[in-house]
Amino acid sequence: MADSNTHGELEKGSSLWADAFQRLRKNRAALISGAILILIALTALLYEVVSQYGTGFMMEEQHTWVVPKPPGARSVPSHFYELSQAGLLSWENTDSNKDGFVEPREIVDAYRSLEFSNLDLDKSGALSYDEYVDAPLSRVSPNKFIPDCARWAMIKRSMAPIEDPTVFACDAGADNLMQPKETGKLVELVSSGEAQEMINRVDKDSDGLISKAEYVGLPMPRTHILGSDKLGRDLLTRTVYGARISLAVGLLATLVSFMIGVTWGATAGFLGGKVDNIMMRLVDILYGLPFMFLVILLMVVFGQKIYLLFLALGAIQWLTMARIVRGQVISLKNQEFVEAAETIGVSNSGIIFKHLIPNALGPIIVYATLTVPAVMLEEAFLSFLGLGVQAPQTSWGALISEGRQLMETSPWLIIWPSVALAATLLSLNFLGDGLRDALDPQLRKD
Repeated sequence: MADSNTHGELEKGSSLWADAFQRLRKNRAALISGAILILIALTALLYEVVSQYGTGFMMEEQHTWVVPKPPGARSVPSHFYELSQAGLLSWENTDSNKDGFVEPREIVDAYRSLEFSNLDLDKSGALSYDEYVDAPLSRVSPNKFIPDCARWAMIKRSMAPIEDPTVFACDAGADNLMQPKETGKLVELVSSGEAQEMINRVDKDSDGLISKAEYVGLPMPRTHILGSDKLGRDLLTRTVYGARISLAVGLLATLVSFMIGVTWGATAGFLGGKVDNIMMRLVDILYGLPFMFLVILLMVVFGQKIYLLFLALGAIQWLTMARIVRGQVISLKNQEFVEAAETIGVSNSGIIFKHLIPNALGPIIVYATLTVPAVMLEEAFLSFLGLGVQAPQTSWGALISEGRQLMETSPWLIIWPSVALAATLLSLNFLGDGLRDALDPQLRKD
């Protein structure tokens, strides 16, 4: 008997999905897009970790000493995590009155001195003009800042309107340095109200003061990497949380459209005849309706609830899915495996869900991938109109809507959520194109 290796080893076959994966691996744009989407999804899922150990701020926390702060400015987290790390500021530096108690004003002064030292790059004990203008201007309360000389008037062009223009009057005897005693007009990391909140967290005897026994340290100022909004909320923290909502809306609404569209299209395509005609004419009628207006009407009538947003957006996306699935099922229903299933008595529902739909998954997956960015864009549009995600929750669309109100004076508020949304939509489209080429290589443009 001839050895099986006489004519060489038989080549091992591979499945449709294995071949598709090999083709997808060769598509660099799709792979990079997939990696970006995985990174964004993981960051959104780990929002609590990012908030606690990354940004240091929580999504909803506000600061009462408020102007929109640009990227690089600092604030002290009001919901701080660093209380267990005692000794950021020593007790001696905090208890400036040396009376054995710390009151809100002393906390304000302690942070003021800390930030002054942070800005005093040459450690001269005074801020020069160059040192000051290098710091984010929103660390200043514009209507309380009093410059020493007209040279400081250059800052006026970069600041919000000032109520009293006479504060720019020049003092001929000034030496163009801002001394530590004047930092009350220069730097406020916390307000007296925020300082009182810090005291309340550790004030065991409820006397409104911190004794030395109660003192556990003060939280470290944290940097707003992407800036903060008009309520003092950290933009990076809110953008990460917004990713969770935007992706959830896109994925869940796509799942709703997937369930409705696949079931409707597969049933119409397999049964054919009058049933198919009636079902698809209904699809044609629904196509003629202004669905975005219907979604807006649903949100107005039934309330702006997030689960209703999932259902409403999913319910307007299933029509094209139904047409795609119907076409695939019609091309498959006369295949031998369907005839074999009918011969052994498999029910119509069994043939549809166990045989036809699994064999039509390639185009379905591709279209579902391309549906996600469409749904996210619709959610952003609704949130932009104020009909989408409602406070205290937020999404990228809601952040963009908030940012447009201050886009001239605080452009970072609209730039970064827009960049995040655009990057996600582009990645989803590139990934969808890559899946289409991988699952249906005849459509590739080689």
